[in-house]
Amino acid sequence: MSAADRGTAVVDAVTAGLPALSLAEVVATSALMSRTDRKYLLRPSEFLALAEALRPELSCLEIAGGRSFRYSSTYFDTPGLAVFRAHRQDRRRRFKIRTRTYADSADTFCELKLNGRRDETIKVRRPHPTAAAHTLTASTLEFLDEQLMAAYGTRAPRPLTASLVTTYRRATLVTADRLTRITCDTALTWSSGRHDVPAARDLVLLEVKSAAGRGPATEALSRLRLHELSVSKYCAGLVALGLAQGGNRWLPALRRLAVHSIG
Repeated sequence: MSAADRGTAVVDAVTAGLPALSLAEVVATSALMSRTDRKYLLRPSEFLALAEALRPELSCLEIAGGRSFRYSSTYFDTPGLAVFRAHRQDRRRRFKIRTRTYADSADTFCELKLNGRRDETIKVRRPHPTAAAHTLTASTLEFLDEQLMAAYGTRAPRPLTASLVTTYRRATLVTADRLTRITCDTALTWSSGRHDVPAARDLVLLEVKSAAGRGPATEALSRLRLHELSVSKYCAGLVALGLAQGGNRWLPALRRLAVHSIG
């Protein structure tokens, strides 16, 4: 197994041996639209150790016989990167706006991720035309205005244009109690215009998304002495591409991902 594909290969090997869970069953865990997110960056051996510790607890999303899927997300920001700056300054009323395309099915959604109380992540979304994945339609902007007005008392900033694209592969695991979803991302690449920056291919970016805070996954990670990492795909990507300054908080993650800014 080469380093170029080790992350994806180890995830595929683990998920192949887990019980299958349908998309309808995963969608039924809708409470996870409001959740606590914890992120980890694991080497293949660490991912295998975690999978072994959690194996009796886990099922894997399966769609049409597949268990690993291609994702593409386009993020939107103002010309002055107001969205990025709010995250860099750790403002309480921060958010991200993106379209997400499930490349294997060509389904696209516009998603708004909000920062709730106690760093809870709240996600709302609506279908979006796949042909317009890199733009925001008038009806989408109206949706964003309504959601942000309800949450923060303000409309979406203007103008909003595509600032970054991320592509990666994802497998989704769910615990037996249906309270925790674990996404396993590999083959991550950031793009803007003609510039692409790939992350190391021998790592797994793990996100533990739980409506219950701590659970079997976080306990297992703690026992294995695997620690959370501060990483935002959007903010780290802008720094990696040299499009944003002042992103020192994401430099440790970028170093671990073997990424150097092209700016």
